[in-house]
Amino acid sequence: MPDVSSAEAKAPYNGGVSATALPILLRRSGRIGRLLLHLLWGVLLAGLAFPFLGPARRDRIILAWSRRLLAILGVRLRAGSAPQVPGGALLVCNHVSWLDVYLVLATQRVHFVSKAEVRAWPVAGWLAHKTGTLFLERGRRADTARVNAEMRKLMAAGAWVAVFPEGTTSDGRGLKRFLPSLLQPAVELHCPIVPAALRYRTPDGRYCAAPAYIDGVSLWQSLLQITGEPAIVAELRFGTPIAPDAHRRVLATQAEHAVASLLGIKPSDAPASDNPLKIPAGPPA
Repeated sequence: MPDVSSAEAKAPYNGGVSATALPILLRRSGRIGRLLLHLLWGVLLAGLAFPFLGPARRDRIILAWSRRLLAILGVRLRAGSAPQVPGGALLVCNHVSWLDVYLVLATQRVHFVSKAEVRAWPVAGWLAHKTGTLFLERGRRADTARVNAEMRKLMAAGAWVAVFPEGTTSDGRGLKRFLPSLLQPAVELHCPIVPAALRYRTPDGRYCAAPAYIDGVSLWQSLLQITGEPAIVAELRFGTPIAPDAHRRVLATQAEHAVASLLGIKPSDAPASDNPLKIPAGPPA
């Protein structure tokens, strides 16, 4: 919960709701109301406008829509510039929240890999599909091969594909071992692997736990946590592209160390695994 002034803390109750809680309730209701309108606008754009627009125009709309979403939620984005690479690329990033997707999309157009269950979510799954998300059935090696083929097709056409190789979310203060399964398309196409690191802070630079999508927190609970904060500063940094000239396990370790360096933390000490990547309950679009 955000800090409150001593005046608010001493104020009397108002209609059963304390004056301490009232500003948070007003902040949440205002942001959630604007978010619903923004989602409706996204549905109209994706359903009515996208079929008649070229890829470049759609990409610009997705970027602007994502930036507006962050602003509505009170998230201030501080992002570096993505490196310029010829052709397609594979973006690998640490994973903290469903907000992560919008931080990246507000900076660089990518196609994310998400768990297959997201496709069945009302509205959110449809929007994810319309924005080019690839859906993976967790635990099925055959489906990993299928998604790898779709990734190869996109990257061969010059697009960026993004994965969260930790396979799950964290609280943002550490880094889990990177899984190598979905790095194979970059090896086969010799596409660069671009490391990226994100973290969430309070406006005064302290660690912010509100966006962390962990410990069985539902999407609604996560939304309440985020909208209850006065402001969240989201930092997104990109590292030097990694040449895909080694085995995917080696590349996963190199990418993990690069992301850890961007975060200023130590990488995981666990051995690399070649199990199919498990995609967490992630962002809806």
